Amino acid sequence: MRRICSLELLVFLAVAGCSSKQSPETVWVGQLLPLEGANRTLAQHARQGVELAVAEARGADQTVAGHPCAVLHVDSRDDAAAVQAQTVRLLTVNQSLALMADFDAVLTERMIRASRSYNVPVIVPGELPGPADVEAIVSLGVPPAVRGRMLARYAATNLKQPRAAVLTDSRRPVAAALAAAFLKAWPHSRGGAIEEWTFTTAAERDECTSRLIQAAPAVVVLACSVADFRFLRPRLASALPNVPLIHGGEDAGAAALKAELEKQPDVYLATAYSGEHLSDCGRAFVRRYEERFHEPPDLYAAQSYDAARLLFEAMQHAAAPSREALVKELAQQEEFDSVTGRMSWKDRQPRRRVFLMVLKNNRAKVVSILEPEEN
Repeated sequence: MRRICSLELLVFLAVAGCSSKQSPETVWVGQLLPLEGANRTLAQHARQGVELAVAEARGADQTVAGHPCAVLHVDSRDDAAAVQAQTVRLLTVNQSLALMADFDAVLTERMIRASRSYNVPVIVPGELPGPADVEAIVSLGVPPAVRGRMLARYAATNLKQPRAAVLTDSRRPVAAALAAAFLKAWPHSRGGAIEEWTFTTAAERDECTSRLIQAAPAVVVLACSVADFRFLRPRLASALPNVPLIHGGEDAGAAALKAELEKQPDVYLATAYSGEHLSDCGRAFVRRYEERFHEPPDLYAAQSYDAARLLFEAMQHAAAPSREALVKELAQQEEFDSVTGRMSWKDRQPRRRVFLMVLKNNRAKVVSILEPEEN
């Protein structure tokens, strides 16, 4: 077996067929996750989702054209330079057949750039700001433009709020794409007023927040990271009591936001995952996940589980244990049974169910569902 001690290997999992009776060389899959630091909890959930998918693949005797497979979980350190270095190492030292990204779109983009010349499949459990530009990149997350339009229409129609404000971190491509879609979908023709402030530094964020508060909007969109959302929410709740907040950053699911909420204000989000609206596959996933890890899965676990399943199924059907064969197999993928139902891809963007949720008094509730054909 190839030595892997040079990698920061946190978990080693063998996919099907890795027994003493088999001699073919092991095929590697690499996954970069922030295993330490502020985002280590989401990384743990993502890793657990992959671990469950691996256990199921092993039980189903899945191999890659007869080759055993192993997954390397490597610490990205939430750092672009580390992602660059570790991506190249996974592809050159370990000769990884495929990569799985984490949920930070900025770091995912760095992984994609670092891997581009190797023609290696990259499975993105989260979002890309726009369509993937090559067949080797497959995203499972709801496109931010879809979420932005859905949120704008709901806020204008159901919340009946005529004046909105958007605060956007322009460094984050998914947040910027969602904000742009929200602004475009806002019903200006019906007298709706909307204004956007953008920032790139903490100082600019705080200044823009002060200006936003002075404008006294009826609904506020925070198109920023979860960390900034958590930082800004108490200030906005104090200055603008009872003004609904919309989370417009990368899809974090309800659980990531719910933990920090108090009673006010209500928070709205559009997400790929709802534990209340699952396919048969999804219900089985939740049962096995809770049995194995003694906690309910969140978006990070569910999306990572689906990403690993999609990859393992494509690897099993690939004609050869090569990156080229796997890219070809993934390019032919038309549909996939995710934990929340069937999904497909059009113009290299996912089409799947989207759940618009409200967090009211720290309890999550689905208030609207957008079906795949409506995306």
